Amino acid sequence: MVRLTIPHCKFFMINLSIVQRANPKDLNAPRKYYVSTKSSGEITLDTMSELISEKCTLTETDVLAVLSALTREMSAHLMDGKIIRFGSFGSFQLSINSEGVDTEAEATRTQVRRTRVLFRPGPRIQSGLKQLKFSVASKQ
Repeated sequence: MVRLTIPHCKFFMINLSIVQRANPKDLNAPRKYYVSTKSSGEITLDTMSELISEKCTLTETDVLAVLSALTREMSAHLMDGKIIRFGSFGSFQLSINSEGVDTEAEATRTQVRRTRVLFRPGPRIQSGLKQLKFSVASKQ
C-alpha cells in the first residue's frame, strides 16, 4: 500500500512483475515481455473509514456515511458531465473514445466507442509519484 502521508519516508516501494503479452494489433507478431505493476492488496471502504476515524474526531460510522455519500455524489456529478476536483489530490472527469470520420456532418454520437473516467493527479499525488522506487518480484 502506498501512503503519501508518512512524512519520514523518503520513498515508496512498488512491486513489479514481468508478463509476456501478444501485440493486440498483430497477433502473429512475436510476444514481448513487459514490466507491470503488481498489486500489494486492496483496501475496502470499511477499512478506509476505520483508518480515517483514527486520525480525526469522527467515528468510523460517521466517516463511512460521508464516504458513501461522497461516492453517490461523485457518480451523479460525473454522469452529469462535471469535473470533480479534490484539491491537491486530483480531479476526475468522463472521457470518451470515438471513431474518426472525414467530415463534420458525419460526426455523431454513433462514433462513441467507449466511455471511461479519467483521473488527473494533483500536486499531492504527483509529489508522491516522484518518490516511487520499483522492485521486480522474483518468480517462484
